[in-house]
Amino acid sequence: MASANSYTPAFPSYHAMDGRVKDFIEKFYATSDNRSKDEEWVDFFLPDATVIIGVKSATGTEQIRRMRQSMWEQVESRRHKPEKVFPASFGGSGGDDGTAVEYMLHGSLDLLTKNGEQQAVSWAGHAVLGEVEGKLKYKLYQVYLHAKST
Repeated sequence: MASANSYTPAFPSYHAMDGRVKDFIEKFYATSDNRSKDEEWVDFFLPDATVIIGVKSATGTEQIRRMRQSMWEQVESRRHKPEKVFPASFGGSGGDDGTAVEYMLHGSLDLLTKNGEQQAVSWAGHAVLGEVEGKLKYKLYQVYLHAKST
């Protein structure tokens, strides 16, 4: 299991994982939880990427930027805890469509709203990464949310 103080999730021991992917995931969630890093967060996505979080979706840089900004409208602070990643390979490394890596993952999110309410959410996600000029970026990032019972 991942460290409680880290954004680094656990990966299967039987599946070699590119260290760049581990770094990418850790940096993504650290950036996600920093409200002052909107542009850095948007830069994790390809210009034509699709992001789906719960019932909200965005495609393309401008929509993704607006989605990111709206995530903080009611939130004072938040802390993602990615727990486990389940990487997959379909037909070799990298495809003709530019896919470098595909994985599922799950974790939890603790957040504090601007009105002082604490919320706990469990989530699972599907991610497809592409590689552009040696840099990994999301082609697809989809998250399924479930509020935890308190």
